Amino acid sequence: MEAQNETPKNGGSEAVDNSDEAALIKQQERRRRARFRFTMAVFIGLIGIGYLAEQLLAPDMPTPVLSAKPAPSKPVVATHWAALAPMQRAHQSDTMVAGDSLAALLARAGIDGVEADAALDALSAEFDPRKMKVGQKVRIFSEWPTDSQTAQEAVPTRFAGFDFIPEPRQRLIVRRTGHLQFDVVKQVRPLSERFFLSDTLISSSVYEAARGGGMSPNLVVKLIRLFSFSIDFQRDIREGDQLEVLYTRRFDENNQQAEEGDIVFAALTNRGKRYAYWRLAHSDGSHGYYDDNGRSVQRLLMRTPVDGARLSSRFGMRRHPILGYTRLHRGLDFAAPRGTPIYAAGSGSIVAIGRNGDFGKYIRIRHRNGYETAYAHMSRYARRLKKGSRVTQGQVIGYVGATGLATGPHLHYEVLRHKKPVNPRDLDVPPETALDKIGLTKLRNAQTAIGQRINALATNDNRLRSLPRRRAAATGG
Repeated sequence: MEAQNETPKNGGSEAVDNSDEAALIKQQERRRRARFRFTMAVFIGLIGIGYLAEQLLAPDMPTPVLSAKPAPSKPVVATHWAALAPMQRAHQSDTMVAGDSLAALLARAGIDGVEADAALDALSAEFDPRKMKVGQKVRIFSEWPTDSQTAQEAVPTRFAGFDFIPEPRQRLIVRRTGHLQFDVVKQVRPLSERFFLSDTLISSSVYEAARGGGMSPNLVVKLIRLFSFSIDFQRDIREGDQLEVLYTRRFDENNQQAEEGDIVFAALTNRGKRYAYWRLAHSDGSHGYYDDNGRSVQRLLMRTPVDGARLSSRFGMRRHPILGYTRLHRGLDFAAPRGTPIYAAGSGSIVAIGRNGDFGKYIRIRHRNGYETAYAHMSRYARRLKKGSRVTQGQVIGYVGATGLATGPHLHYEVLRHKKPVNPRDLDVPPETALDKIGLTKLRNAQTAIGQRINALATNDNRLRSLPRRRAAATGG
């Protein structure tokens, strides 16, 4: 029958459509799965980024790991750490060298640069790190949890800070307080004073005798200046003269000398005449040195404005070594190595500074009572000096040189009184001050206390009683 044999319309096309639909469904499924995988990857990535940001921005944790190494074996406990979280701390030490910086020193110790910068920023508010000196010792601290079972196990440690001593009586501690946060603590260092007695015979110079008695170079310079008002070291000192000095040194809690002290008493027996000076503290915090009669050791002018120099030419008529003819030598010449400091002979104001013909680099100072002093042939001037500058007695004003007409490095020194040159060696300038009745009473009390101290030291070291031994004794103070 025709109806049974009739082929359905579009029958082959329907089969093809069914196949395409299945392929489309599979393709959509693959796309759905790809989108799901991408979404999950993004989600996981966002979680990771959030965790990382939290770790970077979160407050400082108690025990962040900077390094894993055996904990230092000597924990440090100090009052300036007491306010911080309980941790064990120890330190390593390093020393500033030429061309060094605190940043470089911390880097040598393995401190992270960001943390070092944060610590140095905190320090800068109290102290300029550029002022660190060669030889300055720095202690660098690390810290670790207090629950470590043994100091020898590997535990996480971190940078805790550092400290150093900028001046004898102070310690600066830079300490960690949080994540990249540091503060600065100023700690007063208690120093104890001890007395030393030097009793020597002079064989060649006061300097060598004092150094042989244990005095530091700086203290010897102070001693020489003390006697420079009354003693001409170029002319007066003789072999066999006796030098007695009571002086102090200051020590820290570790029994290490931290600071030079003061000259308390000094006596020089020169050609049988004894010059003795006693230190007296004043109510305003200043001090002075006085003789037995209460007259100040200080005079308007020092006899010698340069230390350790040799008198090479005197005041008066002489043949000029370069020009070859005879003329008045208006001052004294002191031969000394180039660069030797030159001191203002007295307090006053600079009325001339600069090159001055044959004198080379030159300074003239006006003092009281019509006196002026002049200094010539300098190699250079001290910093920040100019015409009109005020200077104090003993202040460095320049350095020995050979500028101008000179055969070698030396200081040409002149003293003028009312514009006329006078021989510096013949000056007899009266004391600057003298004590009143109350001051004399204080001086007598000081002399008694100093005398007892000297007797105690001499008793403790009987060898001090028999000269000419070069010997120094000491006692706690």
